[in-house]
Amino acid sequence: MVSAFGDRSVFSLDLETSGLSPLDSRILLVQIGFNDKTYVINPARLSLEPLLPFLKSPKWLKIIQNAKFEGRFFQYLHNTPIHNVFDTFLAEKLIYPETKAAGLLALADKYAHIKLNKDVRETFGRARPMAAFSEAQLEYAAMDAKVLFPIYEEQQELLKEKGLQKIAEIEFELAGVVAHMENVGVPIDKAKWANKLVDYEKEHEESRLKMNALIFDGGLIAEQMGLFVRDGIDLNSPKQLKGAFLKLGIDVDSTNEREIALVDHPAAKELLNYRRLQKIVSSYGKTFIESIHPFTNRIHADFQQLGTETGRFSCKTPNLQQMPDEFRQCVSLSEYKLVIADYSQIELRILAELSKDSKLIEAFNSGYDLHKSTASAMFNMDISQIDADKRFIAKTINFGISYGMGVMKLRDMLNHGKPEKEHLSVYSVKQIMQKYKTTYAGATKWLRDTGERAYVQGFSETMLGRKRNFFQPMFTNNEDYDKAVASIKRQGANSPIQGTNADITKLAMVNLHNDLLTYGFRADMIIQVHDEIVVLAHKRQAEAVKEVVADSMLKSAQGVLQVVPVKVDAYVSDVWKKG
Repeated sequence: MVSAFGDRSVFSLDLETSGLSPLDSRILLVQIGFNDKTYVINPARLSLEPLLPFLKSPKWLKIIQNAKFEGRFFQYLHNTPIHNVFDTFLAEKLIYPETKAAGLLALADKYAHIKLNKDVRETFGRARPMAAFSEAQLEYAAMDAKVLFPIYEEQQELLKEKGLQKIAEIEFELAGVVAHMENVGVPIDKAKWANKLVDYEKEHEESRLKMNALIFDGGLIAEQMGLFVRDGIDLNSPKQLKGAFLKLGIDVDSTNEREIALVDHPAAKELLNYRRLQKIVSSYGKTFIESIHPFTNRIHADFQQLGTETGRFSCKTPNLQQMPDEFRQCVSLSEYKLVIADYSQIELRILAELSKDSKLIEAFNSGYDLHKSTASAMFNMDISQIDADKRFIAKTINFGISYGMGVMKLRDMLNHGKPEKEHLSVYSVKQIMQKYKTTYAGATKWLRDTGERAYVQGFSETMLGRKRNFFQPMFTNNEDYDKAVASIKRQGANSPIQGTNADITKLAMVNLHNDLLTYGFRADMIIQVHDEIVVLAHKRQAEAVKEVVADSMLKSAQGVLQVVPVKVDAYVSDVWKKG
């Protein structure tokens, strides 16, 4: 097999393993495929050492389905990163961001017209280290490597046809970085976490009792509903909630969050609080603690680098990206610090770059607080005269405009938490919105035109060429059709901004990973949340690592944004928290 590499430049790679994580699983078989032959290796009987240099060398292109998986096993078990990858899973998600069928079974059928028998895969779980594999198992394993060639050949052409080569290169290289990040894991102070959870559980129970007290109103509603205990209602039952609210004189079509948020009644407000607490307790309770690995005392979550159609990451088992701030403070490790860095107002900077809005660019170039600069231009006042209220108005619109925020949403956000007598009217909010659009006329026009173009041509595009597809709505009802069109236009305008943010952050992750290796720091990326990167660094090197992180992120963004200045906020902390 080794001699076969001499006159080849491309090979496929696949693994059969005893489990999904290299921390507690082993490699059962390694499949190496060439155009004319496939080799299946049993590492229990044959050393993999002669193979490792070919995996590490960028000279050979490796075709892999979901390279993060193979990357995790070879990095953890053999200290060997896999360089120069073509990932058929990621390629499919780039070509068709909306697809749910990017697994090898679907791709083999689609591109090679081969139906793989995945039932054989289940039999590998019973294989012992020195066991002889059956002919069916060997054929199955070999086919997984062989079928990658026709998939690769067609996907390669499609990436070229759609202008996706550049973004594909970033995603393919990033797969190895994410593999490393998942292997390193996120250290958790388990005792601290458990204490915080007890507090939330207590607060959750108090909210439940308060909710029932509000609903039953001294026992009257309990009697009307045929209930004889003060806390007898099931707060998770829409039917019971609707009945209880009706007895309070509140008629709602649904008990979902959007509708309940519109109800001005203590019971409605407490229900939202109860659900917030319930989500925290269920998401970050026993199940979360059980996901802390017993060997490492760390969370090894699944970071999906194409988790959304815009190119953003998502995270699951468990979701670290949506962790409440109180629990974030449990991310820590003695002898180590956290270097936390994020891009300052990056999406607004991308909007300025794409729209070429002179006033928005000037606001960033001035060095002043962006929201104060915006308020100054909107209200025609000197920046020194801008108070907190006017800054809040400008900040709210700044962050909402690229998401297509309408007048009613803006009104609700501006009035939130204020006494009713201070609430802004719809007319006042319309005037504020119009002032903003006049101030940043270039950005407003770009958003409108880009949304229209995405609807007409059926896709949007980031600065680095990432595409998101849109499809004509099929509704016969005019109102539903108009809503669907408006949604496409909103997403079509926002996707180039959010997607470019994802592109820049991913490029920064690749560059930062390489820089940390080059400098030899005892530091590793452990978390990614939108435009935020968290690095675990030895306390003696944390300040130096902070400079490297900020520099890598800055240079990565400056390579994309040529006109608008970029700012990175970075700091060192004992725990994961906001700066």
